[in-house]
Amino acid sequence: LTIVFEIVGCVLLHTSQRWYGPSTKRYQVVSGMSLAAPPPDWTMGRNKRNYDDGLPKSSSSSLIPGAPRVHLTANAITYEVDVPIENDQATNKEERGEHVEDQDRQTVGSTNGEKDEEDEDLKPRSPLQYGQTGNGQAVEWLLAKRLGESAIRKPHHDSLSSNRSMTTSSRASSAYCTTLEPPIPGRLRLLSGITCSFEPSTLTALMGSSGAGKTTLMDVLAGYKTGGHITGDISLNGVPKKEKVWKSIAGYCEQTDLHNEACTVRESLLFSARLRLKTRHASSKEIDEAKERWCEQLIEWLGLEEYADILVGNESAGEGLPKHVRKRLTVGVEWASNCSVLFADEPTSGLDSSSAAVVVGALKRACQQGLTVVCTIHQPSRFVFQTFDNLLLLRKGGICVYQGKISEISSYINSIVPALKPDPEENPADKILEIFCGNNDASADWISSYRTSKMAKDAWNSHQGAIECKMGVSLDSNLQSASFTAQLYFVLTRQLLAHWRNPSYTAIRWWWTILANLLIGLVYFGSGKDPNSLNSLTNTIGAMFFYVNVATVPLLSAIVPLISERAIMYREVLSGTYSNSVYGLAVQLAELPFNLGAALWSWVIFYWMVGLSPEGDRVIYFILMALGAYWLMPAVGQLVALLSPNIGAAVGLGGLSMTLFQLTMGFLIPANKIPPWYIWMYWINPLRYIQQGLTVNQIGGNPLGDAALEDLGWKFEQRWWYCFVAVLFFILGTNIGIVYATHITWIKR
Repeated sequence: LTIVFEIVGCVLLHTSQRWYGPSTKRYQVVSGMSLAAPPPDWTMGRNKRNYDDGLPKSSSSSLIPGAPRVHLTANAITYEVDVPIENDQATNKEERGEHVEDQDRQTVGSTNGEKDEEDEDLKPRSPLQYGQTGNGQAVEWLLAKRLGESAIRKPHHDSLSSNRSMTTSSRASSAYCTTLEPPIPGRLRLLSGITCSFEPSTLTALMGSSGAGKTTLMDVLAGYKTGGHITGDISLNGVPKKEKVWKSIAGYCEQTDLHNEACTVRESLLFSARLRLKTRHASSKEIDEAKERWCEQLIEWLGLEEYADILVGNESAGEGLPKHVRKRLTVGVEWASNCSVLFADEPTSGLDSSSAAVVVGALKRACQQGLTVVCTIHQPSRFVFQTFDNLLLLRKGGICVYQGKISEISSYINSIVPALKPDPEENPADKILEIFCGNNDASADWISSYRTSKMAKDAWNSHQGAIECKMGVSLDSNLQSASFTAQLYFVLTRQLLAHWRNPSYTAIRWWWTILANLLIGLVYFGSGKDPNSLNSLTNTIGAMFFYVNVATVPLLSAIVPLISERAIMYREVLSGTYSNSVYGLAVQLAELPFNLGAALWSWVIFYWMVGLSPEGDRVIYFILMALGAYWLMPAVGQLVALLSPNIGAAVGLGGLSMTLFQLTMGFLIPANKIPPWYIWMYWINPLRYIQQGLTVNQIGGNPLGDAALEDLGWKFEQRWWYCFVAVLFFILGTNIGIVYATHITWIKR
C-alpha cells in the first residue's frame, strides 16, 4: 500500500506542475548562461524614452507625483569597529592616561551652530537605531534603557554624530579634508574622514582595492550599518538626513538578489509599487491602475518585456530568471517606489561583460529619469566603466584618492606624474586601480595630492554650499501610503500564491496527512467501536498517540520555507515595504487553508476508520482539537524558524522540540514517573493537552474508561479545560510570539 500511495503521490505531484499555467513560465537556466541579452548599445540609453520627473508621460501623473531631485552630500564620514585590545596596548593606554569619553559628541549640525530640541533627542532608542547612529553596542543600549539617555550621552541628532576626540575641524586644516587623530586602542578604522557629493542625474562608481571600504561607505550613507562607530554629517539638499524622509526617497539594491521565487517579474514589481509607491488620494481602483501602468513603464525602461511573465525561480536549483535579469529586477523593485536616491552593491558581480553592460545600462536609465545613483563595482570592462559619470576611488583604510568625473582622470594623473600615461589598449579601470592603489610608483603620494586638489575643494564646497542653501527635500503631505490592512492583504495574497505554486509544500502538508492517517486507520481499523472492551480502550489510546504524532510533522515542514524567505523579509522590512507585524500575521493566516484542510482530512479518514464515538459532542470536540493540533505545530515551527540563526539550527531545534514533546506528554512516561527536573516540560507541553483531551473525549464517560484514565492520572471532567488550553492559550501565545519574533534579525552589517 505504501508503494501504491507513493506512486499515486508522484503522479499527482508531476501533474500539479500544470498549475503554473502558460502565464508563469519556468525556464531552466544553466548557471552562467544568459538568455537573449539585449545588445550593448541599449545600455547607453541612446534610445531614450520620454520621461518627466521620473514618471512616464503615459502614466497617471496626477496620482503619482515625480520623485524630488536629491543632492546627497557627506562630510568627514568615519567608521570604526571594535577589535580585541592587546595587553601591551592596554598598558600603554593606562600609562599615557588617555581617557576617551563617548559622551562628548556633537550633533550633525554642530558645524553650523544648530541644536536639536532636547525632548526629541532624549527619546529611547532601539539597538538598530544605535547601530545606525554610530554606537551599535548592546551594553550601551541597556545602560541607556535603565539609566536614561542623558546618563550615556549628550543630546544628538537622528543622523550621524561628530566625535571631537576623533576629528579636528576641517576648516582649520590646510587641506580640504578632515584631519583625523589615530584611532583609540580597541578600534579599527575602516573609513577615514570621507567628504563626498552625489548630484541628481549622475551615475557614480565606488571603486577601490579589496577591503578598501566601498560597500562600507555605501552602507553608512544608506543607514544600513547595524554596528560600529560612525561619525560625520550626511545631508539631503543641505538638510541633515532624517530617517522618515530617507526611507521615502532611498532605495538599496543588495548584492544578493533576494526575491520571492514563486512570483513573476511583473508580480514582483507590482508588489513593491503597491506597498511603497505613494500616491495622491483617489479611488483604490484608479490608484491600482496607475501603479500597474507605472510598473509596465519600468518593465519597458529596464528591458524586461521578454521576462515579465516568467517566475523568478530558485537560482541555486538552476531554474527561473538568468542572472542579469535578476539584477535588473532588483533595480526595478527599488525603483518601483519612485525613489530619488538609488544605491547598488556590486550589481555586476557574477556576470559576463555583456550582461554587466545590460545591468549598468539599467542604472544609467534610472539616472536619465533624475535619480542619484551610487553603486560599488569591481573590475568593470572598458565599456561598462565609461558608462559611469563620476568615480569615487578608495584606498586601503577607506581613504579617498580621487573623486570627480571619469573623463578627467587621465589629465589628473598626468598633472601629478606626467610620465604615467594609460595605455589606450588597456582596460582603464584596471590601470587606474593599479596606479592609485598599487605600488607601481612609490614617488606619487596620491593621498596628499587629493587632499590639496581642486576635487577635494569642490566636494567640500558642494557640501557647504548645499548646507547654506538648505533647500531640503520637499515631500507632498497629501500623498497616501499603503495602510496596515492593505499591507496585510497584499503580503497575505503573495504568501498564499507562493504556497499554491509550491507543490512540494502542498504535498507535504496534505498528502502526508492523508497517507499517514490512512495507514494508522488501517492498523487500528474498527478498534474503537467497543468502548467496554479493555483491548479496544488500549488500542484507542495508542491510535490517539500516533494521530497526535502525525500532526507534529508540519512543525518541520513549516521551518524550511520560512527560513528560505526570511532574508527577503529582512530586506523588505528594512526598505519600508511593510512592517514586521504585517509579515508575522500574514505567514500565520496563509497557513489557515492548510491547517483547516489537514484537520478535516484527518478527521474524515482517521475518526471513522478507527470507529470512534459518533456522538455529536465528541465529534465536535475531536474536530476542534484536530484543528488545534494542525494549527499549533506549524506555528511552533515558524516560531523556531524565526528564533534560529540558520536552517541547520532551526531543524535541530525543531527535532529536539518534537522529541521532548513526545517524551513528556504523559503517555510514554506517566506524569508521576517524570523526573522532577523535567516535570515543568509536562505542564507547558502543548501535545500533552491535545493527547489527553482526545483520549478522555473518547474513552471517558463509562466505568471501564474512567478507571483507565484514573490510572493515567487523566480526568474526563477536564476535557474542555484541555481544549481551552490547547486551542486558546498555546495557539494564541505561539502566534503572538511569532509577531514579536519577526523583530529579531540575524543579519549584521
